[in-house]
Amino acid sequence: MSRPYCGIDFGTSNSAVCVGDDDGLRLVPVEGESVTLPSAIFFNFETGRVSIGREAIAQYLDGYEGRLMRALKSILGSRLISETTQIGTRRQDFRAIIGYYISELKKRAEDFCGEAIEDVVLGRPVHFVDGDQEADNRAEAELRGIAEAQGFRNISFEYEPLAAARDYAQNLITEEIVLVVDIGGGTSDFSVLRLGAGQREILANAGVHIGGTDFDTRLSLETAMRDLGYRGKLKNGNEMSSQPYFQLATWHLINFLYTQKVMTSLRQTHYLSGEREKTARLLEVIERQAGHDIANRIEKAKIALSDAETTTVDFTAIDPDWQLDIDRNTLTNSVEREVAKVVAVALETVTERAGLDADAVQTLFMTGGSTALPGFEAAMQAAFPKAQMTYGDRFSSVASGLGLAAKERFSGKS
Repeated sequence: MSRPYCGIDFGTSNSAVCVGDDDGLRLVPVEGESVTLPSAIFFNFETGRVSIGREAIAQYLDGYEGRLMRALKSILGSRLISETTQIGTRRQDFRAIIGYYISELKKRAEDFCGEAIEDVVLGRPVHFVDGDQEADNRAEAELRGIAEAQGFRNISFEYEPLAAARDYAQNLITEEIVLVVDIGGGTSDFSVLRLGAGQREILANAGVHIGGTDFDTRLSLETAMRDLGYRGKLKNGNEMSSQPYFQLATWHLINFLYTQKVMTSLRQTHYLSGEREKTARLLEVIERQAGHDIANRIEKAKIALSDAETTTVDFTAIDPDWQLDIDRNTLTNSVEREVAKVVAVALETVTERAGLDADAVQTLFMTGGSTALPGFEAAMQAAFPKAQMTYGDRFSSVASGLGLAAKERFSGKS
């Protein structure tokens, strides 16, 4: 009897786990019946408990006093990983916080298969950090160390788009040139492969640190943050600092606004503001620590606009007069620059790294939740007009492929 193994897709927005043993490969129901788990953690100061996933977000939105953290993966490779952060009455290490989340994924996988798991393939973006190989190497080493601290003994990595390609290739019977397009919460990653029955030739890999959380940020800046004074003027005619708005619109930076020093600075800005009604609302948001609530509602609006032309965001819990109508054009215009950068990297991966013409790509295999962004599919199709577009499971293709990689590397060990 061989020992179990797993593949873990630790994502910026959502995570998933695939386990393998003598019964085959299976996605783990990591929260209820769902095989995906939001990458969120909530420290509940009232109960003293720590929750993750949908439960964490629900407790925060229900108004429990505590600290919500999301987009934890974005900390890897940044200077923040070596720092501590205030959690209630004490400071905690970011590695330990990420470690707690990884340990819960491991525990739920072990509960599912009924055995301890020591062998894992971890997914990773092609680049944790753009244009800095040293920081990129450091990020992988940090994730390895965190996994080891949770009890994993045999750890290997696979690029997330290559894992998605494994999932796609299972059903191929003819040879294809495939561009795997994995648009996640924090990064956009690409792999060009020659795939066929039993064949897997990697022609190029590339990625860029742009993903769903960046789209959230841009949409928030162009909508909700405008109603809080973003791009507003001071009485002397100068534009107000954009820094607090950028932080408030960015998942993993929101908590840095909740300090006395920041509040003092914002009160001074409010005094000097030429739009005091808006900056008064900003002060209310910070005092209530409602930043994650705004970010969550903006993310839901982005998702809703995949199917609807318009959506209404209700902020009346913060201000009885604050409701915001957002249309699809506002979303596509706000993220236009980021989408163009992502498509440019996809083209570069094919033409410069793989040395192929864009027309040589026969299949665009799309995975990752942010591939549903309005306008993105059309932009990719325009860049690769002869390619057939096909979708894997947006949220679990990478995890399934990591399970296949783990099977290849660990199956049969006892």
